[in-house]
Amino acid sequence: MQASSRIEVRYFIAEEPVRDNQQQDCCLIVEVHAPGWINDQLSRLAAEEAIEGEFGKRLTLFPANKDDAHQLVQDESGATHGYSELGSGDPLYWHLLPIV
Repeated sequence: MQASSRIEVRYFIAEEPVRDNQQQDCCLIVEVHAPGWINDQLSRLAAEEAIEGEFGKRLTLFPANKDDAHQLVQDESGATHGYSELGSGDPLYWHLLPIV
């Protein structure tokens, strides 16, 4: 049986607020694009590692509802966005949404 090469998008949210460059508390939403054969747990662990490299501290990530996370990211004009890669080279996008 051949492994699926279909790419899936998974969303995660950080357990605790993260400060942006303006020192505002923000909600961190992580968007992982990885092959479908990689399960949620492996995606989450790889994302936590990549985020640690990006923000300098280990953050616990929890799965987020795709529709809700996508809507938040699309609607937030004051968000900060960034890009990183998982150890496998798969793309990871992060979004900091100010907490008001």
